[in-house]
Amino acid sequence: MAPWNVSSDTLTIEQKPGRSPSRWLRQNSLRIAVILGLVEAVVAWAEGFRLIMMLVGVLSVLAYLNVRHRLPKVIRRPVWIVVTAQAVAGILLPAIYVGIGIAIVVAGIMLLILLLVMLGDLRRA
Repeated sequence: MAPWNVSSDTLTIEQKPGRSPSRWLRQNSLRIAVILGLVEAVVAWAEGFRLIMMLVGVLSVLAYLNVRHRLPKVIRRPVWIVVTAQAVAGILLPAIYVGIGIAIVVAGIMLLILLLVMLGDLRRA
């Protein structure tokens, strides 16, 4: 036993787990789904399928939630990636428009405040 080991337990060196495609897919599934969702949202926006993507996202998530327990474990993760990408694309397109709307409202309020400052400056001069 090493002098720095204050416990009476012996050290256990575990073997490093091997690399496998399923492990890699499990570790990177969220990243893959988000990137696919972003690409899909850009394509849907360019082609004009904005509202349809939201509907497809909702329907795909509902369908997945109904059949996920009947899917074999081997294909459950890839199907989850596809469904999550659909959901990301469906959420992203309306979020962009909501963000633009909020930016327009904030810009209008800022312009109103700046106009009031300018009017106050006119009275001083």
